[in-house]
Amino acid sequence: MKETIRHILSCALFLGLLAGILLGLNFLFQPKDNTEAAGFHYPWASGYLAEPEDTIDVLILGDSEVYADFIPLQIWAEQGITVYTCGTSDQKLYQTGEYLRTALRTQSPKIVILEANILYRDYSRSDTVPQKLEELLPLLRYHDRWKQLGLRDLSPRVRYTGIQRDKGYHFYWDAQPADTHGYMEERGECDPFPAKNAPLVRDLLERCREHGAQLMLVSAPSTINWSAARHDSVAALARELGVPYLDMNLMPGEVPIDWQQDSYDGGDHMNYRGARKVSACLGQYLAETGLFEDKRENPGYAAWHRCLEEFLQAHPETEEA
Repeated sequence: MKETIRHILSCALFLGLLAGILLGLNFLFQPKDNTEAAGFHYPWASGYLAEPEDTIDVLILGDSEVYADFIPLQIWAEQGITVYTCGTSDQKLYQTGEYLRTALRTQSPKIVILEANILYRDYSRSDTVPQKLEELLPLLRYHDRWKQLGLRDLSPRVRYTGIQRDKGYHFYWDAQPADTHGYMEERGECDPFPAKNAPLVRDLLERCREHGAQLMLVSAPSTINWSAARHDSVAALARELGVPYLDMNLMPGEVPIDWQQDSYDGGDHMNYRGARKVSACLGQYLAETGLFEDKRENPGYAAWHRCLEEFLQAHPETEEA
């Protein structure tokens, strides 16, 4: 009996020691800032961490369509609405959930937009396991930071300073014509997205509702990614969930894309000229909801004006658009 108790205590002591070591390493390897220099992954997509609390009106989530097609500073200039784009290349919906959970810790957006191309991003269920573990144990995500560790990493203080001037947007200027043959033509076909993605969208919707935000779906213009068959599938999901769906592929009047010069890669993503048209449409839609105060005269948002000025100075070619 005593031997059994001794064995149990030894195991408990070992597990406690192991847990302590893991917690210590987890704390040590966790970046203390949301900058590339600090080893933070995808700092442009997480710049909202450094924004003052409850100052982001709209959060846009999704893959590269998000960071290429939506210009938050344009919407700021035209509508006085603060928008942040949380787009990463090849983002999957199980990763989107982490961005939303993290953002809602410090921000209270009125609208959360999901760019619908992400619905068609497939993945294996086994892919979700590492992401869940990394969210719980940042050590697993940032284990390769050991070469960057310094005295600051010994401090318990986490201070996010990585304000992103462009609010997650990536500037592209080059143009490559797109093939529009058959684009958005009705053919009586169906193109369903992977069934495992629908529950994840419902999870996003529930999280938004818990925090007083509205979820909406948006499809940015893309001859590569969009068709009438895909529109019908996403529209059916939107009706089922009771959320708005804005498909800019079916709005040539409001989003007059010139497919000869408004895409930088042959119809997949917008360049700056195309993104301006997309952003103008979205900004007008957001303004017409009546949910947002025009903050352009609010001195508390002066930093947004400075970011806009710096953006325009950094890209003088924007005057040609």
